[in-house]
Amino acid sequence: MLENEYAAEAEENWPEEFAASQQKFAALSEPEQQALFLKNDEISRSLAALFLAGETTTSPAVQSQISEHYKWVCAFWQPNRDAYIGLGQLYVDDERFTATYDVYAAGLAAFICDAIQFWSFENLG
Repeated sequence: MLENEYAAEAEENWPEEFAASQQKFAALSEPEQQALFLKNDEISRSLAALFLAGETTTSPAVQSQISEHYKWVCAFWQPNRDAYIGLGQLYVDDERFTATYDVYAAGLAAFICDAIQFWSFENLG
């Protein structure tokens, strides 16, 4: 089971989705679980580098990384367009998420939010 500071809040707000996510995560081996956490760090570092290099949120390189981010999210939960856009907005609206991403580069959370919105309209029905 994935336990972190957000678990109780997620379970309260989205009980069915949380339970399905926990079940999905628990079915993974420990190396697979670790690989997921490393993948998130890799994506975040790549997006930070692109952001700091001046890439736009709509650039092919950024959109490729957002596609990877969506695949990573889907390891836990498969959001539709509105839900994925909402997750991106949460990165900006919830200071805990903002801090998580902005540790890579100040302003990265907002950059990811905008990139997710563009990607979602281009790729999710």
